[in-house]
Amino acid sequence: MIDQTISRRDARHIYDNLGHALDRAERFEARAKELALNLLAAGPGQQVLHVGVGTGAEHAALQHAVAPNGLVVGCDLSRGMLQLTRLRADTPLCEGDAARLPFQTHRFDRLFSAYMLDLLPLAEIPLVLAEFRRVLQPGGQLVLVSLTTGVDVPSRCFVAGWTLLYRIAPQRLGGCRPLQLSDMLQQAGFAVERHVVVQRGFPSEVLLGRASKIQASGFRFQ
Repeated sequence: MIDQTISRRDARHIYDNLGHALDRAERFEARAKELALNLLAAGPGQQVLHVGVGTGAEHAALQHAVAPNGLVVGCDLSRGMLQLTRLRADTPLCEGDAARLPFQTHRFDRLFSAYMLDLLPLAEIPLVLAEFRRVLQPGGQLVLVSLTTGVDVPSRCFVAGWTLLYRIAPQRLGGCRPLQLSDMLQQAGFAVERHVVVQRGFPSEVLLGRASKIQASGFRFQ
């Protein structure tokens, strides 16, 4: 796996300016996101955290799933993505860093994050997963989606070309590069169910993680 990626400053700049153009990625990501939302199984009355809200389409779907008495909270580094999400969903949103989530321990029943971790340096991903574990209820669950390595000839060729371009100009790919996160998620204290979805050659790893009911205490962010 590629260790380093773009800086947070560059990521914020790219996604602030990308706007609705990010929706074009649906031709590669839609099936993986659909599976991810089904696996998350958010339901009425639940408290859900959405980290990396994108343009708000999945956020609106989550809001609908937990209605009428549930709550979905969104967190994103990009103000531009938060502004777009406000147009699609009427929920609390905050500008924040996934490595330092501004929420209390055990605050949420579910957590959803799609194509966000593949923007982060490899060394920071365990810190983010620990934060995800902290804010989830014991026994809660999360679903993560990211670009991953190929599983057949078309997807391996796709990833080979993507990786080559990434090494030359990662900004052109939004900073996203292929990851394999299942082992890291297990090490963070989750039982993991892994799926790979290939759409137009683009392989996505979809991970369902179930948090153990015994969790070490951590810091609290108010």
